[in-house]
Amino acid sequence: MKILITTCGVGIGHSSRDVALAKLLEKKGHKIYFASYGTGLHYLQKNNYKPYNLPPMNFHHEDGVLDIEKSVKKSKDIPFTFIKSMYRESRIIKKIKPDLIITDSLYSPPITAKFLNVPCYIITNDLTFGFSQNTNMTSIKYFEKSIRKFIIEISKSTNKILIPDIPESITIPKELEDKTEFIGPLLHKNPQEIDTKENLRRKYGLDNNEKILLVTIGGSDFGKELITNICAVSEEIEVDKIFIFTGLELNPDIFKLPSSNKKVIIKQFTYNLIEWMKLSDLTITLAGHTTSMELISIKKPNIMIPIKNHIEQERNLKKMRQYNITKTIETQQKQQLLELINNTINNLDKIEINPKLYDTFLKYNGRENALKVIENLNNIK
Repeated sequence: MKILITTCGVGIGHSSRDVALAKLLEKKGHKIYFASYGTGLHYLQKNNYKPYNLPPMNFHHEDGVLDIEKSVKKSKDIPFTFIKSMYRESRIIKKIKPDLIITDSLYSPPITAKFLNVPCYIITNDLTFGFSQNTNMTSIKYFEKSIRKFIIEISKSTNKILIPDIPESITIPKELEDKTEFIGPLLHKNPQEIDTKENLRRKYGLDNNEKILLVTIGGSDFGKELITNICAVSEEIEVDKIFIFTGLELNPDIFKLPSSNKKVIIKQFTYNLIEWMKLSDLTITLAGHTTSMELISIKKPNIMIPIKNHIEQERNLKKMRQYNITKTIETQQKQQLLELINNTINNLDKIEINPKLYDTFLKYNGRENALKVIENLNNIK
């Protein structure tokens, strides 16, 4: 089959899990095309794909805090962007003539697919939104209610909704239950395919006796403040090395460290972030869904800090804490952040993943389950 995957370009979580799926589909003989924007587009290009460019949709933020009210005020451009996206999508679809469209958290492609009579699946880990929870503005609450109804109607028009997580991890609207399937996490590697911590340290030339902290902020600039604060207290963090990955949107050179600081190593990007998570003793990250799934898969103790006012990330954190490997704190509190890091590093032997939840997690191979649903397209139509 020829398959077009349209990917949300905010951060790299969506494009990362879509690439994981795409590589399996390619191994099975399917031809994959991508379309995205922003950081997602850059990530796809880094992975040697040639994605089509879609109009961007972004959130307004200041100092790493998502500003719901300003984001909604700017939403007056959404109808125009939506129509522009549909026009761009229709041209792409007419050009490549896909047998199936898979859209990851974008909601114009299902409408375009319907008009052009092409089957469409949605991949998403959020069907209920909730961005108005962090504001008292009545207009925003009405706006969210309208958006939710709109998204449900769009989702109803698709052939299948795939949730890259385990059952009961998110709330499914009643109207969508019949066509929704929990497939499990879309990981680049299953847990048993990832090398041991000791072997990975040898691979990257690191001492097995060193205490290593990993900091990653995904693919956006929301985590700039977190990196700045980690650098500020780095000398007091009780580890031997701190590896920081800034992501594709932040240049590592903007973080100035004294030449005497040999503990912090700042890099921009790696194709094998999960290996760096595995070799670390503790990982600090924002609360993206894909990152959450990767941390669970390797049972890695972590400190997770959701983007303020980002309701999906707050929900991700809540789910992660059920696994007993996650702690959290406000990024603005440097001293408390330092104390939490040191306390966690010095008590790693007391952190153990929830065995019942982890056993359930391991039962779901997202890539294989997605492959079955995709190759069963003719029976789903």
